[in-house]
Amino acid sequence: MSASNERPLTRDDLRYELQHYATKVDLAELEARLIKWMIGLMVGAVAVAASVAVAVQRLTS
Repeated sequence: MSASNERPLTRDDLRYELQHYATKVDLAELEARLIKWMIGLMVGAVAVAASVAVAVQRLTS
């Protein structure tokens, strides 16, 4: 099929295609969730590291 036989893109076609893309609001919500996850993971890692340090200290004392 050649390009001359294709119909031009209409606003409805464009709106339909663009509905699948993320909006600024979607990206902002995703960013907030990722920040919460990263903070939670860091707090968890600190807790695990502190627990290991306490356990090692008690074993060597």
